[in-house]
Amino acid sequence: MRMKLIGTCLCWLLLTKAAVGVAQEGDQKTSPKLPAHPSVWINSPPISNEMLAGKAAVLYFFEETCPRCVEAWPRVLMQSAKFEGEPVMFIAVNSGSPRPQLEAYLRKNNVKWPVICDSDRSFEKQFDFTVSLENTKQLRLLQPDGKFKNGDAENIEGSAVDALRDAKWKIEPKDIPPVLQSAWLAIEFGNYPGAAQTLKKNLNGKGEIKDAATRLNQFVLDDLAGQVDAAKKSLDDGKKWEAFKRYAVIPLKFKGFAVPADVSSTLKELAADEAIKGEQAAMRQFDAAVQTASRSPSARKGAIKLLEKLIKDHPDTEAAAEAQKVVEQAGM
Repeated sequence: MRMKLIGTCLCWLLLTKAAVGVAQEGDQKTSPKLPAHPSVWINSPPISNEMLAGKAAVLYFFEETCPRCVEAWPRVLMQSAKFEGEPVMFIAVNSGSPRPQLEAYLRKNNVKWPVICDSDRSFEKQFDFTVSLENTKQLRLLQPDGKFKNGDAENIEGSAVDALRDAKWKIEPKDIPPVLQSAWLAIEFGNYPGAAQTLKKNLNGKGEIKDAATRLNQFVLDDLAGQVDAAKKSLDDGKKWEAFKRYAVIPLKFKGFAVPADVSSTLKELAADEAIKGEQAAMRQFDAAVQTASRSPSARKGAIKLLEKLIKDHPDTEAAAEAQKVVEQAGM
């Protein structure tokens, strides 16, 4: 049912947008946002600001054509390894090369962090710097409160310690048995499907394993109930597109868990609404443009034309508003 309504990539776009809600706080509007599209990420599915709420992230921007940056990777990776088990994530961001070239670079340098392929530098442009051969690396820290601050690219370890202030796990790991550690970590970063099979297997276990599995499972179910309530409220308030986005996310985010049957039925009813069909069509065009832009630098002009067509075809949609921002940023 879900796949008939929206494609996988579109689901990811909806997931990141619905997570923050349509009514954002003032500071969230200007705070840099991690990219939503799967084609932009390497070594990881999309990671959102919301998934990192309460935790820390170290964003390492690097110039991939710089020999000294290549030489620095072993030291950088060694420093990050010291924080294994801490509520901090290390994310690398490249500076303009296309995905195939970047993937080869990462393999050669054994970089297994989540990586943002910023081939058009759209993510970098949210910050106050430009990475180049004159400015080969920059560090930004995403703090537990969701705000960014400057870090020191020459002192990644010290910067990570700084970022970790006030960061904490949602569920304390000390009482989680080793057999459930992978499920616990998946839940901490919002990857509930990644935990589902392990939890299901161990809910019928014994002693501390069963108790821990039950606690983890209940954490997910509580979040599920909250997501369903938020979707229902949006619908009750007459915000159909917002409600659709929230409902559409639920089967994806909670795959492997018992999702209430009315989620599917409500989603089907909303999908028949003409306004929502228009929003979906616009989002699909936006998705196609993003995929086009990720192929190569020469493909970006074609992507801009797709966005301009989207704005013309679906002027009053959320996707059109997003497309307009991209077009203006591109200066075209």
